[in-house]
Amino acid sequence: MTDADLAETPEADGCNVGGIFDGFSGYATPSPGDWKSALGSGTIVVDTNVLLNLYRYSNDARDAFLSVFNTLGQRLWVPNQVMSEFWRNRESAIEDPRKQLDQSKSALRGDLGKAVEKLRAWANRVSLDRREAGLLENRLAESFEEVIGLMEKVVDNSGLGMQRDTSKDRVIAELAGLLMGKVGLPLSKGDHDTAVALGKQRIAAKIPPGYMDKKKDSRGDDSEVGDYLVWHQLKLEAKRRGGDFLFVTGDFKEDWWRIRNNMPIGPRNELSEEFLGETESRFFMLKPEQLLVLAREHLQVEVSEVSVQNVEMVDARSENEEEEEVIGSWNYILLADLIRSLRIQAPVQEAVIFRAVENGGFASRDEVYEIGGYEPGRMLKGFTRPIARISQDVAANVGFSRFDQDVLIPVYEEMKAGFGRVDGFKVSPALQGSLEKARIILEREEGEI
Repeated sequence: MTDADLAETPEADGCNVGGIFDGFSGYATPSPGDWKSALGSGTIVVDTNVLLNLYRYSNDARDAFLSVFNTLGQRLWVPNQVMSEFWRNRESAIEDPRKQLDQSKSALRGDLGKAVEKLRAWANRVSLDRREAGLLENRLAESFEEVIGLMEKVVDNSGLGMQRDTSKDRVIAELAGLLMGKVGLPLSKGDHDTAVALGKQRIAAKIPPGYMDKKKDSRGDDSEVGDYLVWHQLKLEAKRRGGDFLFVTGDFKEDWWRIRNNMPIGPRNELSEEFLGETESRFFMLKPEQLLVLAREHLQVEVSEVSVQNVEMVDARSENEEEEEVIGSWNYILLADLIRSLRIQAPVQEAVIFRAVENGGFASRDEVYEIGGYEPGRMLKGFTRPIARISQDVAANVGFSRFDQDVLIPVYEEMKAGFGRVDGFKVSPALQGSLEKARIILEREEGEI
């Protein structure tokens, strides 16, 4: 077929041809100009978790979000379903900081018992006088109680004005002004019932978003279709307004996000295409901490790095708080918590982790011996146990049952040192970048001391 023949085909008239992103808009990485346009002239929509976590963020992080909301003006919009879920879960969110404090206090007092046991064991080994040992035990207990008292003050100060009485709640007072005229109206009963039925059909067919909430159908209150109702209302508003829509959510499940290496990197292509096809508008998604970073850059809102880190940590803990077993993913803040403890309790393991990172993911058996100054022939059985133990503590502190992967993994591929002996230890490629970022944070902290 010649070029002339091709020019006469229907395809050449544009009937059945397109570009590489036609039908695949969700795979396009937004450019800095896209973000600037979306934040500067698009509609920014916040999910329920963003509003509820205003009760859990630090004072500075909360103020940063409220400043962003104020700067957005009429371009900020909240679906009616989001507001319904906010009111339904608000009181639980208010109680959360106190609940977390009580859990931490119990854990600390449990650790005090362990610390006293170790102190007594040491006192016996050095034949310390009972009176002197008693003084040390009292000092240790007083120090623990002093820290607990300071923790209570932090929670009291950060929660100042957060009360069930809405007329005395600082968060409600701020949101009432900022969201005036920016909350969508509820669907009519007929439209709502139709949307609920369609949402259930989509869940059964695993059509995003919302199918990850299928387990909620046992409640009998249609809560399993909550995400679909948010999505439905989003599309209706986009048809009315036009322009770019940017959805900010702390929900990191696969029925919203395209995920790679356990990290959300953009909306699922199905969502981008459905939104574009029905509304002729582009659809973007951001995590809450990403909104703060971009608002600092494009909206000139003052946001500290500490606030960004606080938001990421809180979202990591609260995203799956309703699950019986919550399997969490590492991020650089949680890894920094792990490394802080390793530096005190297991410095060799910490050094091996970063040697592996420096090597592209692997630290050999010989390197472990070199780092630890170990005698030839020493067994490395149990080498990763301190990491596993501290990882479990970090997970518990943020409400996870466990993490989805180990930080340091034994490698037995060749067993050059003998049967059952490790060749070395590896760090998952998915964690290497976050570990580097954690190291930067810790180096910055040490420089400030």
